[in-house]
Amino acid sequence: MLVVGFYFFSQSDYHVHRNQHNALPEGILRPVGEQLYEDDVQRLWILEPQIKNTFHQPDTPAGPIQDPYPNVEGGLEFDPETPNWKFLSETKEGGSSYEAILQPDGSYLTAGPKQGTYNYGHPIGLWGMIKHVVLDAIPHFFNGNYGE
Repeated sequence: MLVVGFYFFSQSDYHVHRNQHNALPEGILRPVGEQLYEDDVQRLWILEPQIKNTFHQPDTPAGPIQDPYPNVEGGLEFDPETPNWKFLSETKEGGSSYEAILQPDGSYLTAGPKQGTYNYGHPIGLWGMIKHVVLDAIPHFFNGNYGE
């Protein structure tokens, strides 16, 4: 019964159109603390470790990049096997977060099943992780297609 519930939730507008709530960093990301960055509109973004970014990596290694991540001050380590970086920003309301997947060319991945998506559960702390798994991760495995 639970599987059926997740299936129907994954087909709902709530899931499919979640990115109408998402936001991306604006301008340059500047480090302001350990794993913490601020964009040009003073929104704070947490740089997630690559272990939490597995589902957002390309299927094949990236080619050489002359100037990777030009919109991140101080730069990020470029690894052709895991070239994309995940940034999260908790919403003002709290409990949810914006998600941005930065590609080496400085653009954000905004299409396809590996794109960053609005998180109904901000994955910080035990309750946040539970909400994230139930509201964001599991439904994605049933339906990774997102509308505009």
